[in-house]
Amino acid sequence: MKFNIVIVMASIFITSIFLTGCASTPTGQIEAFGVAAADVTSKIDIVINDYNQINIDNKLAKMAQRNKKYTTSDLDPLRKILIRDADKKNFALYKANKALGIYANSLAELAAAGSREKIAMASVKLSTSLKSMNKNYKIIKETSEDLLSDEKSAEISRVIAEVSSFYSENKRAKALKKIIISSDTQIQSIGKVINEQLLKNALESRVYSMRGTVLAGYFDDYNKTTEKKSFASRKKSLDFIYRHYVEMESTGATILQAQKAITSVMKAHSILKTELEKDLFSSKRIFKSIGEIITVHKGYDDLEELMVNCETEVIVDDKKGIICKG
Repeated sequence: MKFNIVIVMASIFITSIFLTGCASTPTGQIEAFGVAAADVTSKIDIVINDYNQINIDNKLAKMAQRNKKYTTSDLDPLRKILIRDADKKNFALYKANKALGIYANSLAELAAAGSREKIAMASVKLSTSLKSMNKNYKIIKETSEDLLSDEKSAEISRVIAEVSSFYSENKRAKALKKIIISSDTQIQSIGKVINEQLLKNALESRVYSMRGTVLAGYFDDYNKTTEKKSFASRKKSLDFIYRHYVEMESTGATILQAQKAITSVMKAHSILKTELEKDLFSSKRIFKSIGEIITVHKGYDDLEELMVNCETEVIVDDKKGIICKG
């Protein structure tokens, strides 16, 4: 896959301006982290939602392969998937990642807020996101133990309550420092469990096999009717089938990209916490870690382009990463 060097350099330049500009204020790199982390978790949402949709497609494909008539009641099992209560753990995974995104977004909003009202609203969102992470962590891990001790949770709650009254950016910076340092254990734990769950749920193998079921149905339909179709109609059908084939073959790459995204957020948060402990609100380490999140986010766009344009097979290479098989 060929990359346009001018576009890549422009992207790096714009990213550098964004991060450098943010670093000019006490809360600037906290805001930059929040924006980048929220953006990349929204991409992971798509991967998890895709799993739910594939579940539906798989069940519909199996129904379509049977030569029988259906009624509304036959679709009731699909409704459970749509409202996401068919699998408690999968829903908890979705909500845990959503909470991580809201946490990051709340940090960005608190760092940039220009009014007491916005600070208050962001504080509520931040508090809610931490509670949601804890609740869904317990569901996924099937444990009654909280992510943080009562003492640590009370400390974070107190600081969040205090930050609502801090209109001064310097005071807010100190409050955000305490929140990030105190929350890091929770962020690392929730990131780890999301990463584990993406594999433990056998998302990769199950999504691959379910996509295979759907693809088999398309092939079966094509093969039964091919003699009656014109060239143009056959070509159109094969184009459609091929797109689904590429999606199936790139399943592993998509999951890997999601895991890279979570890992980049965990790493950046850990570095942010370490630097803040040294009262460094702006540093090259923070700058670099945020840049890595942005690179992963851009990788999703590259992956989508790769999936569309690759004419052979999308594979994961240990040295080169996600590539189009030559």
